[in-house]
Amino acid sequence: MSLHVRTLWLAPLLCLSLILTGCGFQLRDQANLAPELSQLTLSLGPGSQDFNRDLRIALAQAGIKIVDAEPSETLRELKTNPLTAEDTVLARASDNDVTQVERRLSLTYFIRDEEGKALWGPRTISTSLMLNNQDAEQSLKAAYNAEQMSRAGQQLADELVYDLRFASF
Repeated sequence: MSLHVRTLWLAPLLCLSLILTGCGFQLRDQANLAPELSQLTLSLGPGSQDFNRDLRIALAQAGIKIVDAEPSETLRELKTNPLTAEDTVLARASDNDVTQVERRLSLTYFIRDEEGKALWGPRTISTSLMLNNQDAEQSLKAAYNAEQMSRAGQQLADELVYDLRFASF
């Protein structure tokens, strides 16, 4: 193969890798969790039923079996505190109505033993999202915000499972 032909193949590959890197794409392998986390009991904080559902789904997809039992010597508990949301106004219209908000969702969680002692944590995970068109009609704004919060809840659940990969006991 000549040098010119090699260069023709290298240039598109280089461009593709730069595009993927620039947009934040990362390859994440299957979660390698500690054996102690293969089964968990859950104690989820009050607040978002959608997040609690998304967390159960994310845990199941990672191969973690959720058991409805009391924590024991072999069964750990994943306890979450309530979700917290903090808004920062980013933009206002000429009439001073808020048009854009950054919402940061945070969650603190623990892995506990049968005595309630934290074996891993407290760990805080968070995600943020931009909420645009906050000066729209109330029904449109509510539907848009609910959809964005659902996506953010899924992201937060995935972040929690990803963070569990680093748990050590």
